[in-house]
Amino acid sequence: MAEKVKRYLLENDPVETFEFIGICTAQSDFRLAWQLNTRFTIFLEKSNELIEVPIKKTKEFDRYNFYSYHDRQNLISYFLIRNKQEGHILLSEKPSIDYFLILQENYILEPQDIIDELRKMDSIIAAFAFSSDEFHLSEYLIFEK
Repeated sequence: MAEKVKRYLLENDPVETFEFIGICTAQSDFRLAWQLNTRFTIFLEKSNELIEVPIKKTKEFDRYNFYSYHDRQNLISYFLIRNKQEGHILLSEKPSIDYFLILQENYILEPQDIIDELRKMDSIIAAFAFSSDEFHLSEYLIFEK
């Protein structure tokens, strides 16, 4: 008699790991991106895509520009997003933050080391680490590579 073969389907639920670093500065987005590129030897570029975040009261979306860089060697993705764009606040939980630097799939760099480097830059007033759990919209900020 033939033995019944049992098949199991293992599904790997992707867990995105990313850090939020809040930046307070009066710099424009392209100027800040250029300074970050210089300081960290990365290549943030303005994306042609937009982040779409639903508005609670309507079925419309707020759209936000962002800069991105995918480090193929270290497998880290960097995203720079202005918190306030066109009269809308992306993450209303932190209205005093001007920009968010998001590191996705970062298993190499220490966020505190990045924050320390940011604080050394003349144009940056303050830099803070945040957990993605602090924001109700963080699910919309998971980027496709």
